[in-house]
Amino acid sequence: MTDERIFKKGLIFDLDGTLVNTLSDIATAINLTRGGFGLQPLSEEEITCKVGDGVEYLVRQTVPVAEHLFTEAYAGYGRHYAEHMLDRSALHEGVEEVLDYFHDRALGVITNKPISQTEKLLSGLSVRPRFRTVLGGDSLAEKKPHPLPLRYFMEENGLAARETVIIGDGINDVRAGKAAGVLTVGVTFGVATEEEMAAERPDYIIDHMGRLLDIIS
Repeated sequence: MTDERIFKKGLIFDLDGTLVNTLSDIATAINLTRGGFGLQPLSEEEITCKVGDGVEYLVRQTVPVAEHLFTEAYAGYGRHYAEHMLDRSALHEGVEEVLDYFHDRALGVITNKPISQTEKLLSGLSVRPRFRTVLGGDSLAEKKPHPLPLRYFMEENGLAARETVIIGDGINDVRAGKAAGVLTVGVTFGVATEEEMAAERPDYIIDHMGRLLDIIS
């Protein structure tokens, strides 16, 4: 039987919700931050729907304080998350298999998470050496859904758009991928619901990371 899978030289992965289930630790840090301002804790679901647009957006949406207190809230979240980011965060099922299979390709992580947190998380989960390029939301002048980080990855690794795919659980991943002209694979085990992901019309949608091997050779 002919292998109908698509060969790609470069694979870009989102981090939170795609490679790693980080939501419990993010929720812990947000609720500790809220507690410092006398606010009651939010459910993990209430916090999850605010993840994906960077830390500033997350904190503004989940820790509603006066503007003159925002810097304190932002810094507080950073401290709490640094302390708790590896409490329960773990690679999603199938990620190790996928990274093993594509070990000889140009692999990258592009996230809107700050680069310092990104590096610490990847190192703590013992997967940092797997990736040639790692970009956080503060690594470049623009972040997803802007295509600049994807173009940077491709230029750094000598790749054309037709040779590259982005895999992510958020609408920003699909939008950035389309803007950069790369293949887009949306996952439904992270932040975006299946309906939200379908509305963005990625090239493929998968419900388990292992199913990427059915698409990319």
